[in-house]
Amino acid sequence: MIVPTDFSEASAHAVGRAAHLPLAEGAKVLLTHALPSRMPTELGARALDATARELERIAERLRKGLRAEGTSATVETHIARGKPVEAILRRAKAFGAELIVLGRHGAKPLRDMFLGSTAENVIRGGVLPVLIANRRATGPYLRPVVAVDADEPSKRAARFVPTLMTTGAELTLVHAYDVPLEYAVFPGLKSKERTHYQNTFKASAERKLRALQRELDALGVPYHLVMENGGSRSIVLEFVDDQGADLLALGTRARSGVAFALLGSVATDLIREAKCDVLVVREAGHDE
Repeated sequence: MIVPTDFSEASAHAVGRAAHLPLAEGAKVLLTHALPSRMPTELGARALDATARELERIAERLRKGLRAEGTSATVETHIARGKPVEAILRRAKAFGAELIVLGRHGAKPLRDMFLGSTAENVIRGGVLPVLIANRRATGPYLRPVVAVDADEPSKRAARFVPTLMTTGAELTLVHAYDVPLEYAVFPGLKSKERTHYQNTFKASAERKLRALQRELDALGVPYHLVMENGGSRSIVLEFVDDQGADLLALGTRARSGVAFALLGSVATDLIREAKCDVLVVREAGHDE
């Protein structure tokens, strides 16, 4: 696991979250910070020394947090050079990371609309799952939610979340399904016919999710499925808020061109608007 930090409060949330993740025996955590590629010699030397000392201070705090959770993971530090997003992705690949944990920084709506936040650009540019820590961690995840559909990326997210869960946590799968031409058709239907029409599409959606449910059953993962008729964005965000979820996970496809730049409107909205932590799992790519 790699945890980039710029020494801000948002990055502190990411470090705190890392301390509460159920890491495997022998796991390694890398704390990294990116300095500019070019700096005046004297200033660069001072910056390098100050950065190394601050990274080690944070690393020691993380080690104490991991020990308190009964985790024997080792914590290393690294100072990268270059632009933050490129440095994060380059180091994550070299380190063999399986997860990137980032903090969310203050929203800059106009800039983010066109360029995206650091977290969003890390998601776009890489293939690893990215966990965005939106608030201070007070313990392990107990109420994780996965926004699922019939596509493989969301199923990958559902399979990944149990690795972040601890004993006593229960996974909720939330699926928003669409009833085509609902408002055009309903005025001409009786109540019984209307219910049958809705249930037909709900049953179709349920069938598409059965393979994923069988996988989770085989893994012994406790979960329940919630299905609602309507738009994904509103249903997922409302459910997360109403249930007090502490993690929202979603999958997103590998993209290119304009689609790559936009990430996907629903995914972008969920990443930016969810108040809890957000895990984004990418579609399997050629680099994996």
